[in-house]
Amino acid sequence: MTASSEHDVAALDEVPLTGLHVVDVAGTPILLTRQGDTVHAVGARCPHAGGPLAEGVRDGDRVICPWHKAAFYLTTGTLLDPPAVDPLPRYDVRVAAGRVLVTLPAAPAKDAAAAPDARCFVIAGAGAAGAMAAQAMREIGFGGRIVMLDSANRVPYDRTVLSKYALSGEAGAEKTPLQRQDYYRAHRIERRTATVVAVDPDGRRITCADGTSLAYDRLLLATGGMPRSPHIPGAERAFLLRSRDDAERILAQAERSERAVVFGAGFIGMEVAAALRERGLDVTVVGPEAAPFEKQLGATIGRAFVHLHLRYGVAFRLSRSITSIEADGVTLDSGERLPADLVVIGAGITPATEFAASLPRNDDGSLSVDATLRVADGIYAAGDIARFPLYGDGTPIRVEHWRVAEQHGRVAARNMLGGSERYDAVPVFWTIQYLKRLDYIGHAADWDDIVVHGDLEQPCFLAYYVKDGFVVAAAGLDRDRDTAALIALFSRRRDWTPKALGASPADVLARGAGA
Repeated sequence: MTASSEHDVAALDEVPLTGLHVVDVAGTPILLTRQGDTVHAVGARCPHAGGPLAEGVRDGDRVICPWHKAAFYLTTGTLLDPPAVDPLPRYDVRVAAGRVLVTLPAAPAKDAAAAPDARCFVIAGAGAAGAMAAQAMREIGFGGRIVMLDSANRVPYDRTVLSKYALSGEAGAEKTPLQRQDYYRAHRIERRTATVVAVDPDGRRITCADGTSLAYDRLLLATGGMPRSPHIPGAERAFLLRSRDDAERILAQAERSERAVVFGAGFIGMEVAAALRERGLDVTVVGPEAAPFEKQLGATIGRAFVHLHLRYGVAFRLSRSITSIEADGVTLDSGERLPADLVVIGAGITPATEFAASLPRNDDGSLSVDATLRVADGIYAAGDIARFPLYGDGTPIRVEHWRVAEQHGRVAARNMLGGSERYDAVPVFWTIQYLKRLDYIGHAADWDDIVVHGDLEQPCFLAYYVKDGFVVAAAGLDRDRDTAALIALFSRRRDWTPKALGASPADVLARGAGA
């Protein structure tokens, strides 16, 4: 056991009352914050991917990471919002004679004490939502049985790295797997290889493909989505990307390929295109859209990504479809033929809910939930399959993104344990291409105008999506602090105008506007 030691790290006056201050203590970066004459000390790097928290924003007693927007309490290090899955280390600190004294190592973190509990909670799915729900249940203090069912039964991992890093050969900094196998053993989280094929809501029992059944007291459905494969002659020759196994198959083919065609100009398609280009393949993107991300971000922002990819040598055939896939290439609806050794389809996903015939399903296969993520008595849904009310009271939407799924898992866990917490978070997603990250904050089904600050050609910009005079969403590329600040500002109010937010939401937050 390492002996504790106290270090004099700063004068009290050096720690700002409203800002963030980093010190290095024996090689450990520590983030100091101040409330009056009281100073708190937590880790200065986000445990998700190492983001420098001092470059993020402070929102009262929480800090939002500039990179992927995880949030933590500054007083305790407690994780508030993913994609991080671990809290910040917290250090004991005291102030004496105007000096700040910090004790290393970090104070040990513990889950809440678990009382004996005879209940069995079942989680169908081991992706972002399922993994975070199981972890949250133990953190809260649930002492009953947790059973996690997954057809692949891999230790839950960060699926976002598959299209962003795994295919390119570059090493991402994101923590994956989310937790090691010994974590699940230590926390008595049972992981089973099983595919759910039926749910009996009245009998509170699920049935699996192998014929076994399991009774539950609470059930979380977090089965995610299945990649769509369009009805194209020869589609069986193409590759889909959803799992680590899919990524490994694509990589094996990429290693013996020179030319790739990616069908689909959405987020997966564009990330795959960037990754394969970084690997050295000649890449052509084919998509029925006039611009990438046209539905989500609009053609104006989409074209900025076309320019980015063109600089790296990617070719485009937009407003085009593939009519057939052959062994050595594809044919387009224009009659043009593109030679290819590798074809990857990124046409979106379909909620994996075929097993849920006993529950009301929407036309797209999703399950409608209330603000607490409840589907029916004792049953909750989270992640890609859940259609939830925006901000807890708005239009029902479905968001296919890792961060939202992780948030769902944590909220569902608390409500399965008797809570009544509403999921009212600001939706956030990101994409990374050529090491440039675009963050999207809020939700805009449609808009009247897009107000842009910055340079779309460079590209480095902040774009506001305006509906009826108010900003309902924003997209920022290389604007880390501003997009982090927008999460805090959108959480406070929904009536921001482009003028009120201006060119720097981080400055607006620092001035305390909207509090």
